Amino acid sequence: MGARTEVAGAAAIALVLAACGGGDGQDTERSTTTTVAVPPSAPAPPTTVAPASRLDIEAASWQLPAPTSRLVLLADGGELVVLGGQDAAHASVADVFRIDPTTGTASPASPLDPAVHDAAGAQLGDQSLVIAGGTPPARATVQVVTAGEPSHAVGELPAPRTDHVAALVDGTVYVLGGADAAEVTLGSVVASADDGIAWSEAGTLVEAVRYPAVATADGAVYLFGGARDTTPDSTAVQRYDPASGTTQIVAQLPEPLSHASAVAVGGQIWVLGGFVDDAPAAQILRFDPASNTLTPAGSLPGAVTDAAVVATGPATGYLVGGEGPGRATTAAVLVLSAR
Repeated sequence: MGARTEVAGAAAIALVLAACGGGDGQDTERSTTTTVAVPPSAPAPPTTVAPASRLDIEAASWQLPAPTSRLVLLADGGELVVLGGQDAAHASVADVFRIDPTTGTASPASPLDPAVHDAAGAQLGDQSLVIAGGTPPARATVQVVTAGEPSHAVGELPAPRTDHVAALVDGTVYVLGGADAAEVTLGSVVASADDGIAWSEAGTLVEAVRYPAVATADGAVYLFGGARDTTPDSTAVQRYDPASGTTQIVAQLPEPLSHASAVAVGGQIWVLGGFVDDAPAAQILRFDPASNTLTPAGSLPGAVTDAAVVATGPATGYLVGGEGPGRATTAAVLVLSAR
């Protein structure tokens, strides 16, 4: 929520990109900073299966039903579930679609009520949870969508929250960071072990952030960068341990980052796009959670922020939607394969 000035002269994202966590969904302009070097780290312990060293990316043969950014994307069995977000006019939408990724066939499902963007989500069995977000105003409502049934509210966070992320670990849903109704960045973590009905405090981040990228690995939750109440964006990689409720900074990104996406496939976490030092970027970083090391790992077909990503197998996933330079919203879908 807040307003971000786009970098002058940036080209519109390619939608082949075929032509490619609310208020108004923008942030204030940030100053640039000197690149922060990734600290040296210990070598990774031996593993029985070598981790992936690259992420192959190709455009899917299909696109989203409409350009969408700041959405929730979940995987339910063999289907992708697309929930809410912002349309090309940057207005919140209530649309829910179940998509067969092998054909791109999209089946409308019961819409959200209220419509939200900059929400977070988690898949609990056959239930797709959409957690808080903004219309605006900021919401605390936790909504559930189940195939063939009307969407409905099941609970509420302790307070309204937007621009946050969520992670599912051992059946418990954790909500981390974000902003409150007054657009103050939050460092709190809340958790629900009863399908989103009741929530309790579960710790505090080292650095309060909104719009971080998030992924889980080996029972821990990793946050990459994020916007702060002061400039520039964060360079921290924060590791939250659900067992102890503690957080530590385990690495530093090479540059300030926010509005990126992250996914754990192939035994690695891949950080995709986002605002890198305040400019929309196509960068891919590979993070090894065994050694806390970051490595440049190529580029997306075009710069993108505020996209949604989900793993659909041990080494596969999808990156969908998002915004390019100039906040152009895309319907593009990218297929990810870790090798």
